[in-house]
Amino acid sequence: PFPFPLLVGSECKLCPKDWLSHRGTCYWVSQEMKYWKKSLEDCTEKKSHMLVIHDQEEMDFIRTVTKGVNHLWIGLNVTSPERTWMWVDGRLLNQTLFPKTGAAEQNSCGVIKGDAIRSETCGAQFKWVCQKEAFEI
Repeated sequence: PFPFPLLVGSECKLCPKDWLSHRGTCYWVSQEMKYWKKSLEDCTEKKSHMLVIHDQEEMDFIRTVTKGVNHLWIGLNVTSPERTWMWVDGRLLNQTLFPKTGAAEQNSCGVIKGDAIRSETCGAQFKWVCQKEAFEI
């Protein structure tokens, strides 16, 4: 079936089949589980990137569409040697907007658990979310 168009002003934006559309962005939620680096590679193969959460509204949307999934990899990990939390798009994590719990070790990656962002070892296996811009037609 043809994906639902997302009307933004006079433009029409679409997401690929099996992707969810929200505010001009397309989201894909995995059904399988992989460790963080493999999840990152999967998103790259889909010409997208791992989820970068910009605000509470986007966090609420992800929680709604992934109802019941306990842990979800997101595009957040600890860079070394600084040991700072960084999104895959190069931005630093806003600790005021998303207070993160757990240690910032060298092998720490970000997951959504409940309504919070938590630190997990990157070698754990969880489902993940990819995102990309909707395309105009």
